Amino acid sequence: MISNWSNLVARRDLLRELTLAELRAQSQETRLGWVFWLVDPLIMMLIYWGVVVGIFGRGEAYAPYPVFILCAMLPFKHFTSSLNGSAKILRGRDSLIKSIAFPTMALPLTIVLAGFSNFLFGMIVLLATAAAFQLPLTFLSMLQVLPLMALQLVLVTGLCLAVACFGALVRDLSGFLGHVTRMLFYVCPTLYGVDLVAQRFTKGALGQYAWSEWIPTLYMLNPFAILFTGYRDALFYGQIIELRSWALLGAESFVVLLLGYRLYQYFDRRVIKFL
Repeated sequence: MISNWSNLVARRDLLRELTLAELRAQSQETRLGWVFWLVDPLIMMLIYWGVVVGIFGRGEAYAPYPVFILCAMLPFKHFTSSLNGSAKILRGRDSLIKSIAFPTMALPLTIVLAGFSNFLFGMIVLLATAAAFQLPLTFLSMLQVLPLMALQLVLVTGLCLAVACFGALVRDLSGFLGHVTRMLFYVCPTLYGVDLVAQRFTKGALGQYAWSEWIPTLYMLNPFAILFTGYRDALFYGQIIELRSWALLGAESFVVLLLGYRLYQYFDRRVIKFL
């Protein structure tokens, strides 16, 4: 069966069952079950809070730092877990692919949706932390989180569709992706804000060069930089996200989804001989 949106909608029951099976498998791997999805982001936040603030004495400009870092860590974890899982999903389900005719695009989508479910549990921790620090959140600023999550889902889906294809062709791709995502963690504004990028390049050692003024602009072409900043504007600063940020993030997300979808359709049945 060809992997396209119409066939996927027709087999949406299979997509639902595969996603639930993936969630059950993840919860069974831990003794805490689904409670671990709440504890995990809390532990991550405490670790980086202790390292950045407690050991290095940084983060005063982003106080309360726990809320600041959770706004970026939660969507980034959704991205990395979905990417790594999608790189192995087709090889891991090769017997199912060879025995049953179904749109195989459902397999990487189950990884994305399962990771998004974990992300939603993390959002509970984020909102509880924001309330504990008494951040001045408004209904209008919090309402922006819904379209941000939708665009995040679109962006991660497009990337995972592409990675799933290459994961079937290149056996060691998942190990290589671990190094790439680790580098992206520090390149993206996860532990710091985008304002620090502008300060380093316009007022730092490269400030003497005229082209350094363009680096912050080019840096903000990164969709994850826009996404993390959007979550922080909505939940940390309580501000309205700029219209140009919405436009750029929306355009980049849907372009990535289209490219990933077209790439998956091209390799759809071809990957079977590599499994």
